[in-house]
Amino acid sequence: MTVEAPKGKTSLRLETWSDTIRVLWLSGLSGDIPFSFDHVTKGDRSLKVEDFALSEHNLVVPDMLSVQPKMPSIFSFNGVIPVRRGQCYARVTLLFRGKQIGILSSAYVTDAKGIAYPPGVHEGFAEGPGYVYAATTEISEITKEIEGIVPENARWRVRSLKFRFDTSGVVADRGVKLKVMSGAHYYYPVSDVVKQKADFNVHYSAVLGGDARVGVVDPNYVSLKLPDIILVGGDKIGTWTSGIQVDDVWYAVCLFVEEWIEE
Repeated sequence: MTVEAPKGKTSLRLETWSDTIRVLWLSGLSGDIPFSFDHVTKGDRSLKVEDFALSEHNLVVPDMLSVQPKMPSIFSFNGVIPVRRGQCYARVTLLFRGKQIGILSSAYVTDAKGIAYPPGVHEGFAEGPGYVYAATTEISEITKEIEGIVPENARWRVRSLKFRFDTSGVVADRGVKLKVMSGAHYYYPVSDVVKQKADFNVHYSAVLGGDARVGVVDPNYVSLKLPDIILVGGDKIGTWTSGIQVDDVWYAVCLFVEEWIEE
């Protein structure tokens, strides 16, 4: 007696989260028939969902598949953007009659490594190292302080923050602290370690795992001990300065973070 496979569309669902718009390539074999699809991610770390039909009639399980960044042609750049670990997460799910059968593979996609089935590797969003880069900072017009804001759908581990602070000639002592803000709540993970006088410039550096020190030979250099800080979308890290004056100025701000995408 011959038993027919149930009727109904079989699809692959590709879900992606990317910090920049990228083109991914979903390809593989299904019943010895090759398939390939382009998928364009969003660029704000939010979810992009796209379904691709494998069969309009019978239940079909792919023999193999992979998701890779689309490579440039030998004749043109094709708008391909390099992909580093922590920047683009992908998940492939098998659907039948619109219902989820199972997740085939899920992990970060990079230039060196895509995701594949089999074996169907599964990796969480925050597993392994993230993407380390110099994050954007700004000077608040209201407080005149440095602020680095975590993008939505992202998680930061702060690795270092360095800056130079030049005080004006207004006679007053300043004390520089690091400030972490989450909504209306805030705290100071690093207190001021030096009393900075008027008309003076100091190079500050806060490094994960470092020590708090003031330069012995050159007191213009100060190190701050930065604790292990994890921030989520909308959180801020920056400075708060007691005694700050209107003409005090920040220079050479550089914030390094390790970033993962939040599901």
